[in-house]
Amino acid sequence: MAKESYDDLIFQLGDLARDRLPGKPNCPRSMDRVYKAEEAVVARRDELAALEQEMNDEDAAYQAFLDEQEAEKVGHQAIVRKWKKAVDAIDGKVNDLRKTLATRRAELRYAADGLIKLEKKIADMELTRQDVARIDVARTNLKKNRLTQMRLGREVEDLDLRLSTALTPEPGQPGAPGILAHKRLLEMEDEAEARLAEHDQRMAEVDQTIATLEEQVKAAEDYLDQALFLLGEDVYAQRIADAQLAAFYPRLDRAQ
Repeated sequence: MAKESYDDLIFQLGDLARDRLPGKPNCPRSMDRVYKAEEAVVARRDELAALEQEMNDEDAAYQAFLDEQEAEKVGHQAIVRKWKKAVDAIDGKVNDLRKTLATRRAELRYAADGLIKLEKKIADMELTRQDVARIDVARTNLKKNRLTQMRLGREVEDLDLRLSTALTPEPGQPGAPGILAHKRLLEMEDEAEARLAEHDQRMAEVDQTIATLEEQVKAAEDYLDQALFLLGEDVYAQRIADAQLAAFYPRLDRAQ
């Protein structure tokens, strides 16, 4: 018969003592460590469960948005088909404008991301007390980038207005219902793109936080295991009188 492991038996003893000794006068003081460790595990698990629910809620909200868009598209698409010639004519006139707007929007997003990264870099440089001259250069670049972002923002607003005006028919213009339906479909494309970016960013943030919390849960569980082990050692050292606990003492004596 294989010899029993001392460490395994001590842990089992501590785990059993957690159930047997609370509230009893012979309960070791090391039980307090177990209580605190359990509280930490529960707190981390609750946080993790809340984040997982948040991720599920975001998924559900995004799917609801897509479903609403699909339902709305059906009516607009039918109107566009009815006035296809008028829609094709206006679309040909604004095609280049739409391409330019899409490019500028992408540049604006890139500029915004660049600003966030540069601001973080400067904060890190200041925190680590790097060369003042390097920090001044980075700050100058930050100001330039902010100006660039502001110009891009104004250009995007101007292009948006021009496109909206071009897609707004004059009173009595032939095919006006089709043009307005087409305009709404284009707006929905923009809304879908923005919502997808927002969804992806939020999911990535929550996923990263979940990964961090999972590590914290594991650390809390490890600490709880250590607390139970130490409780087991205290119980064994004191040979606390309890029928179920006492059954471990001779087994531990042999495992020493």
